[in-house]
Amino acid sequence: MKQGKGPGTIVALQERFPNEESCWEFLRELRWPDGFVCPRCGGRESVAIRTRRLEQCRSCRYQASLTAGTIFHRTRKPLRLWFLAIFFLGRHKAGISALQLQKDLGLGSYKTAWAWLHKLRSALRERPEFRLTGLVEADETYVGARHERGVRGRRLEAKSLVAAVVESRGERAGALRLAVLPEASQAELGPFVRGAIDQAEATVRTDGWSGYGDLRQHGARHRAVVQGDPARAVQILPWSHIVFSNLKGWLRGTFHGVSHKYLPRYLQEFVYRTNRRWLEHDLFFYVLRRAVQGEPLPWSRLTAEATA
Repeated sequence: MKQGKGPGTIVALQERFPNEESCWEFLRELRWPDGFVCPRCGGRESVAIRTRRLEQCRSCRYQASLTAGTIFHRTRKPLRLWFLAIFFLGRHKAGISALQLQKDLGLGSYKTAWAWLHKLRSALRERPEFRLTGLVEADETYVGARHERGVRGRRLEAKSLVAAVVESRGERAGALRLAVLPEASQAELGPFVRGAIDQAEATVRTDGWSGYGDLRQHGARHRAVVQGDPARAVQILPWSHIVFSNLKGWLRGTFHGVSHKYLPRYLQEFVYRTNRRWLEHDLFFYVLRRAVQGEPLPWSRLTAEATA
């Protein structure tokens, strides 16, 4: 299916999708890019039941919903509103808060806006088969509450530990992975780093923290640099510090902080947009495709403990 260049402005989005019918037709093309396929019998011919947005298989007469099995499952809101939400999430570098989305779309409740954004974020996981290569930096930081008096080391009760692995490409950063971890130990940091990289093609640079001490034992090429003076941290791991600075500024500026429970989904959004920062004009289509490929999330699952 030829998509063309993504809409760069709201005006372009409205011109591309001037009515609800155009949204449904585009959704159908995304759902069945090579033509209708019956989920029950595999039949390739159907009759459209437009009043109910269904496709009825000519062979077995099964009625397939265009939104079943997607993020839009059982939605009662117009697709044009969903497309606007996807545009704001994908095209705005700073993302959008649920409160702002509620205002911009005229949604009746904050709960609806919050649910939409979390459903979309849940579909933005990085694919595990695409691993980081070359020289990569691994580091960790705490996100959340301000400094706690009397608490030292890499453990702060009111904060969330976020670990990062980012490709170092000299004058720029490459791809990124982030994760919320329970602690900065070898048992947590090691599997995260090894799961993010292609061990045959990557060299991991870290500071001297013992939590990275077993990377070499598990087959990873590891280059540890003892930090010494804290001021050297930025020199040793420049890109991870830039990532953490941008992440914290984004969380404070757009959302005024987020809870530990749902932080993994915000990290998925941040990583997804960062890794596609050169494809800004195509993000609307990319996020929309992920929404179609995503799985339905009822409220009970949406408010359960978020996992990366």
